[in-house]
Amino acid sequence: MKKLFMDSSKIIKDNLYKIDEYNYRGYRVSHFKVDYNNEAKVKRIRGDYFSINFTFEKLYEKEKNIKKELMKILKSLFKNETPTKPLIIGLGNSSIICDSLGVYTTNKIMATNHFTDFLNLPKVALFNPEVTEKTGISSFSLIEMVVKKLKPSVIIMIDALATNKEENLNNFIEINNTGIIPGSAIKDNKKIDSKTFNIPVIAIGVPLVYEKDKRLYTTPNVKEVVELTSKIISEALNDLFF
Repeated sequence: MKKLFMDSSKIIKDNLYKIDEYNYRGYRVSHFKVDYNNEAKVKRIRGDYFSINFTFEKLYEKEKNIKKELMKILKSLFKNETPTKPLIIGLGNSSIICDSLGVYTTNKIMATNHFTDFLNLPKVALFNPEVTEKTGISSFSLIEMVVKKLKPSVIIMIDALATNKEENLNNFIEINNTGIIPGSAIKDNKKIDSKTFNIPVIAIGVPLVYEKDKRLYTTPNVKEVVELTSKIISEALNDLFF
């Protein structure tokens, strides 16, 4: 669970690194670019950061529109070439609803890596490493083993995010190509980005936890948010690959 990019409030509000922003009825799509010259100032890894911002009400009303926007963003990050061997990883703890976005999402995605007769289909593999407390093995180590075995063409990681701004809670889907640290509270876990295994890495997340005074808070409707956002993300990925 990492921090939402939009929490870099001063930089974001000054619009210094904003490339595009589109306002639609009920939601907003933004694109920020962090490069070598400004990554230290913005305190984020260089790369492309997209966000789809919405209210809880519009998440229901604009579900199909938000899915289409997510698909557009993913296509741009894939450079309009559909990956042939994607590994989709659902990070988090399936036993804790506010940390279960990854598992909820992968449970709704079609796996085809085991098919041998359908040569025209992408070989989609799904993996939920769970958390170290459950397995006794760091998420990074488990992912490393799977990557070495499957040799995917791209990794897509889905995880819950934390925010230190209450107004951002439950209101964003963030997409980036900068990677993620699975189970970042565990010191022995390592960052997974395009350099880790020499393949592209896409991260998708939703801020489901509010962090204040070293305490974590969530909302009574968090399960609905997880169910809706996981549906949007999974349908976008299913539509892209199939």
